[in-house]
Amino acid sequence: MKENIVFIHGLTGSKRAFHKEIDYFGHDYHTYAYDLVGHGKERGKAVEFTLDNLVKQLDILFEQEEIEKAHICSLSYGCYPSTIFSSKWKERVLSLCYIGGHYNSNSPLFEVFRHYWDSSNEDYSKWLKNYSEDLFPKEGVLDPYSFISAKLYYKYGLELDKGILKKAIGHRLEYDLRSDLKTINVPVLWVMGDHDSLYKSSIEDLTTVIPHVQYKEIHHAGHAANLFRPTAFKRIYEEFLKGIN
Repeated sequence: MKENIVFIHGLTGSKRAFHKEIDYFGHDYHTYAYDLVGHGKERGKAVEFTLDNLVKQLDILFEQEEIEKAHICSLSYGCYPSTIFSSKWKERVLSLCYIGGHYNSNSPLFEVFRHYWDSSNEDYSKWLKNYSEDLFPKEGVLDPYSFISAKLYYKYGLELDKGILKKAIGHRLEYDLRSDLKTINVPVLWVMGDHDSLYKSSIEDLTTVIPHVQYKEIHHAGHAANLFRPTAFKRIYEEFLKGIN
């Protein structure tokens, strides 16, 4: 009997962020992806972008698809609904995979969040452009990964209701995700791109928060490592899933 995998994209993205994984893993698993509140067909619409609604959305997917248990793989901000869901309904989660995941810590990443939370009343386009560039700072002359990440974040962020990214900053500053992560006892895979230094700054104590975590870095990849190096990510995730079974 096939197990289930649910993929959750990050901010400004869509369920298509995992279309290659959906196709690849669909041979051996039942695979699912969906658009977060305010994304996909709701892009540009004013929505109630709350953590409660994001977690409820995942719960509804489980009910509609009659999923009893699933592996959950989330990208970037998707780590918030996936972790909160897992802490509420531990019996429904087989494993967790985080790509570019992050959590509340005294780090350069959270200093960026604090700065742009305080300056969120500026003109949205200007605010978003500066925010995008500071989220993905260049690590050197030969660093296309940060340029691509910032460009796409700005482009698709402009298409969202302007309250979404600002509210997402508030979620990360106000919600104690670290405490939820400490309660996770299912297998955990944490994947980061080697050129994702700012986001990596928030997880320096990862093995203390999740002692049993399997940490992997993908070379020549930025924040959304599965998009930069899909073949490398699929190999790592497949090995992880097979190791569980």
